[in-house]
Amino acid sequence: MTTVTPAGQRARNAELVRELYGALYRERRFEETDRFFHADWVEHDPEGRRTRDREFPELRADIDHLVADNDRVMLFARWTGRTRSGADIRLHTAELYRLRDGRVAEHWNVVDRDVLAALGVDFGPEQPRQPAAPGLHGPHTDIERANAELVLGAYRDVFSRHRLDLAGRYYHQDYRHHNMRADAVPDGLDAFKAFFADNIAAFPDLVTTVDHIVAVDDRVMVFVTWTGTLTGAWSGGGPSGLPLRMRTCDQFRIERGKVAEHWEVVDYLDLGRAGLPTP
Repeated sequence: MTTVTPAGQRARNAELVRELYGALYRERRFEETDRFFHADWVEHDPEGRRTRDREFPELRADIDHLVADNDRVMLFARWTGRTRSGADIRLHTAELYRLRDGRVAEHWNVVDRDVLAALGVDFGPEQPRQPAAPGLHGPHTDIERANAELVLGAYRDVFSRHRLDLAGRYYHQDYRHHNMRADAVPDGLDAFKAFFADNIAAFPDLVTTVDHIVAVDDRVMVFVTWTGTLTGAWSGGGPSGLPLRMRTCDQFRIERGKVAEHWEVVDYLDLGRAGLPTP
């Protein structure tokens, strides 16, 4: 009997998902779908998947970042192609797969629906709710657990309790910030605090919920739900009174016990619906 170590399982699952993207989303060999997905696999965003396949049949995906954590693989994907009318499309998503016995058993995602809405896709007033699976799953090193606790602490203290004075406990002074949609975003702790001071002023009841978390080596990735109401004044205007329920996926690189680098995929559609401008 062959025993698969946690590191071996992570490497094997990462390779499977990379093969999945090559076969299905690059070469479009959909006849091989059963090779990658269980017959009873659970899709938590069926409408989003059908929309992309129906409206943009030539989309192809490249993986920008991938973290494999025991039976879970979380990644950023960059989708490019053309609409049926010939317009170029560039879409960023975050995907989370739970694998079982070498195939996908469950899938969650975060999609920047604002891009699709601009291309004519009609979304309903509320996005489908995707069930959470919070907390780490499976064995982890002490460092990985400490890194996960660091990130969870930042969401708890800085984003939900609005303690910007504690931001330096979680982020390096010169940390780097990468937004998957905007080419240039400010780096550093001071810019971070100014940006979120504006957001907290706009959404005084802003709360974050970490729905999923994976941690491997110096990387932590999370799916997060942000909720609040635009009842405050912000640098670009005043209150709209509209609610916010926004989802993001964030990847952090931890160095010497603090965040040194951050990448994000944001579903900007709900931010715009709440009354704030989008990039």
